[in-house]
Amino acid sequence: MEKLKEVIQHAYDNAQGFKSQLDDAHISPSDILTLKDLQKIPVLKKDRLPELQSADQPFGSLAAVKPNEMARIFMSPGPIYDPQTTEKDFWRFSEALRAAGFNSNDIVQNTFSYHLSPAGFMFDSALRELGATVIPAGTGNRELQIQIMKDIRVTGYVGTPSFFNLLLAALEEKGWKMGNDVVLNKAFFTAEMLTEQMRKRCEDNGISVYEGYGTADCGCIAFEDKQGPGLRITDSAIVQICDPQTGWEVSDGEGEVVVTLFDKSYPLIRFGTGDLSRWVKGYEGKRIAGVLGRVSDGVKVKGMFVREKQLAQVLNEAGYSIFQAVVTNENGQDQLTIFIESEEVVESELSAKIQDVIRVKPILELTAAGSIKKDDKKLVDNRNYELKKV
Repeated sequence: MEKLKEVIQHAYDNAQGFKSQLDDAHISPSDILTLKDLQKIPVLKKDRLPELQSADQPFGSLAAVKPNEMARIFMSPGPIYDPQTTEKDFWRFSEALRAAGFNSNDIVQNTFSYHLSPAGFMFDSALRELGATVIPAGTGNRELQIQIMKDIRVTGYVGTPSFFNLLLAALEEKGWKMGNDVVLNKAFFTAEMLTEQMRKRCEDNGISVYEGYGTADCGCIAFEDKQGPGLRITDSAIVQICDPQTGWEVSDGEGEVVVTLFDKSYPLIRFGTGDLSRWVKGYEGKRIAGVLGRVSDGVKVKGMFVREKQLAQVLNEAGYSIFQAVVTNENGQDQLTIFIESEEVVESELSAKIQDVIRVKPILELTAAGSIKKDDKKLVDNRNYELKKV
């Protein structure tokens, strides 16, 4: 509690955005005397960040240090600017990777993007904290990826399960054998749903599998440790499951994941991630059942949140106001198909323009006039995963 009080007071004194949040709610730092009092502070919704940051760039006065005092600044879809205020394990994922067996003996292929979004650096810094050697492979180029994996004798992988699925298929096409030509024996997945089918495929190839949950804003939130069901809450943050409307904690049933960090430089306090989860029965306050959905209209596709407003902006500017985006999962790969009502051929550059905004390459399909109704949702998630029961 003393550490929490210190962070709250520091944020109130040095981050005007947080001070305004408390003042508007008629709360002072001295009102927070117990962990239960923490829920008196209004939840800061992730979906509000683009608006707050646009009004007071770049961080909506939520940071307690100046932009030029930060190590790096990233931009996530939204757009949302995310700071990295220290060079070390700023996002605190080393705790999760240590539980997954990563150590200084490993050579690890990091397939998260190092471009603009923070995921690449997020895991790079965590792996270096553990002393592991990192290959900053980034995304795409599967032929080059598997060649690196074979030549350098890579032992670990971090990235999305769908991309690893592609790499396994490429290895099989080459006729390379796991455990012989390729010695990779551990994988840590995040940013996408990990299906039981994918887990089994890895384990059948002698690869131990762990998954984690975090966000670009908060870093590590929970992770698999195989010491109990679901995902274990990190020791480095306060995590609450709250009613999305009231912000009050719920002990049973689904609610929004709300995170408080002990970080004085970017003090996110009562930050609503927009993700839905619940406590694992019998492990309340200690383990969550993974991500069960989204509070808002954001849908995670290939590790990136896609929002209806973003799609509508690009398509309206291009002259296509009637559309519907549908997310499916084909053979373990997320797919975003955008159906557009138009009598003319869609401009060839539209797909690239959309990808520039949402960081996901869509498939564009023309559809007959009247096939998309006025009341139809603009963004539909038709994926049907077989969720593990916890």
